[in-house]
Amino acid sequence: MLSLTMARHRMLTFLSILLILQNLGLGQYEEPECVSSFHSNYHMLQKIVQLEQKLINLEAENTKQQHLIDRMTTEGAGSVYVRWGRNSCPQDATLVYKGYTGGKYYNEAGSGSDTLCLPSDPTWSNYTDGNASCCRGHVYGSEIHVEEPSKIFPYKVRTQDMPCAVCKTLKSTTLMVPARSNCYPDWKLEYTGYIMANHYVHAGPHNHICVDSQPEFVPNGGEYKLHHLLYLMEAQCGSLPCPPYVQGRELACVVCSL
Repeated sequence: MLSLTMARHRMLTFLSILLILQNLGLGQYEEPECVSSFHSNYHMLQKIVQLEQKLINLEAENTKQQHLIDRMTTEGAGSVYVRWGRNSCPQDATLVYKGYTGGKYYNEAGSGSDTLCLPSDPTWSNYTDGNASCCRGHVYGSEIHVEEPSKIFPYKVRTQDMPCAVCKTLKSTTLMVPARSNCYPDWKLEYTGYIMANHYVHAGPHNHICVDSQPEFVPNGGEYKLHHLLYLMEAQCGSLPCPPYVQGRELACVVCSL
């Protein structure tokens, strides 16, 4: 299919040739005796200008529609993931929202098992303030518990409260790979970190998350509050084969997109 620019170029070329032939007396058009050659050419040029303007408008509308299609395609595609321990997203990813890592009290049997990324700008539906005596679960902020120096993180992180960021990438699939510090071929790196969850002696279930290897901290944190606690995870040989795993070695993680 010819583009509008090419079609316009061909039309102008055709009209130019027609004018040349007419001036040479070779065209089939015979102007009335009462109309001068100047006026005839003038009116023809007016029509050319009008057609040119219509083509410009049509091309602008076509560009507008193409931009709309591109925007709808971009906004409708992609996938989201949580970057635990950071307030921002990696390059080429868009921040959906940022907030605070949270979950159940470290030794509670209930109150859920997953770690949440709670937004920094909550809104409320119906509510009753004050702790209920029954019929409620609890959500606390998260803090890292590691020995110092940990030799894992590049700076002190013990008892620091953890932020989080929900990120959108244009890639259609995102995947957290435990026990890897880099992505498999053809996958794009989003961020690297370490697998963290609750301590093995603590009651209740707890999911594993990938905390960024260079975590940021919630302002005014750092106190020893013992709320939702995050610990590094070590490989344990037995049912888990060693090698390739190593007894007591901390497990890395990586978030990748494709």
